[in-house]
Amino acid sequence: MYKTATVHQLDMATSGLMVFGLTRTAHRHLSLQFENRTVVKRYVAVVDGLVGPDAGAIELAFRLDLDNRPHQIYGPECGKLGVTRWRVLQRFKCRTKLEFFTETGRTHQLRLHSSHPKGLRCPIVGDSLYGDGRLGEQMLLHATGLQFTHPETGRVLCFVSSPPF
Repeated sequence: MYKTATVHQLDMATSGLMVFGLTRTAHRHLSLQFENRTVVKRYVAVVDGLVGPDAGAIELAFRLDLDNRPHQIYGPECGKLGVTRWRVLQRFKCRTKLEFFTETGRTHQLRLHSSHPKGLRCPIVGDSLYGDGRLGEQMLLHATGLQFTHPETGRVLCFVSSPPF
């Protein structure tokens, strides 16, 4: 008997859409789509600070901080490249609401790309690892869109979930 298994993961503090494979074959097919980067993933976040440009892309290599797990650190030599495209949705007094599209799926990619000086320099609101958030506080990062090919029918499916903030 096959147990349902997630195809990809979200950080515990991230809300939103996830994909589960209901059969072994479906799980394998969906996993390959993530591995081959054919899945379109859309996120919405609110960051602490005003982001100046209206859109851009971030390419930063990072790796696990072995002395401070699960924290990730900038690692231009040994790190794996993370690529994120972003655009501003709304600016507030001292915060910015952003839309993110990840081209890679690295651990804490959006959190690090938002907070790092070589990224946006604006941590995600409520982020307890890379910002000023406290444990238990809601992090304002939501997986709002997923588009992939159905493993049996071959139809392109698109799912949307509005952020709760």
